Amino acid sequence: MSSSQHVQAPPGMATVYRATLDALAMRGPRRVGITHIAKLADTNRPFFYRNWATPHVLLRDVTLQELKRVLHQAREVPGPLPPPRCQGVRIVVRAARLLREHPVVAAMARTEPVLTYAAVLRPDTVWHRTASHWLTEHVTGHLPSGIERDTATLAVLTTALPYALIPPEESPDPAAERAAVDGRLSQALHACLGLPLACPD
Repeated sequence: MSSSQHVQAPPGMATVYRATLDALAMRGPRRVGITHIAKLADTNRPFFYRNWATPHVLLRDVTLQELKRVLHQAREVPGPLPPPRCQGVRIVVRAARLLREHPVVAAMARTEPVLTYAAVLRPDTVWHRTASHWLTEHVTGHLPSGIERDTATLAVLTTALPYALIPPEESPDPAAERAAVDGRLSQALHACLGLPLACPD
C-alpha cells in the first residue's frame, strides 16, 4: 500500500486511535499508559491486549497512521500549481508545517526530542521508510533511481526535519512567523534539489 494513501481505522479502532493521539499530546510518548488511553476511549484494558501485543505496538500503529494522514493531506495544496519539481517543494513545506503545528509533535518535541528525531532518521524504522517512500514518490521521483535519488531523498528529509519537528515559537504575528518559516524551508529545499530559488512556489 502506498504511504500516500489515507488509511481509515476500523469502527471502534478510530476512537482508540483518537484517544491515543490525545494522550500523546497531553503527556508525550514515555508517560502514556494503556489505562489512561482506555479511559479516554471509554473502553477497557482487555480490549487493548486483544488487539495490540504491547503499548509500544499501539503507539507505533497510531503514530504511523497519523503520519500517513498528514502526508496525504500535505498533497492537497490549494492555489495554482507551480512547475512539477517546485510542486514537490511546496508539498514538503506544507507537510513540515502540518507536522510542526501538530499537538502530538509539540508534546514529543518537548518531552522526547531525541526519540522523535531518531524515529524518522533511523532507516530501520517504519516512520523513516514511510517518509522516504513518500518523498521518492512525490518529490525526488524525477531523479534516476539508485544512489542519486536515495541521496537526494535523504537530503530533503534531513533538511525538512528541523522545520517539521520543532514547534513554532510564540509570536505576536503567527501568520507572519509561519510564512517566514515556510519561506526559509522552501529556499533550503530548492537549493537541496538544485532548483532555481526564484521558482514560484
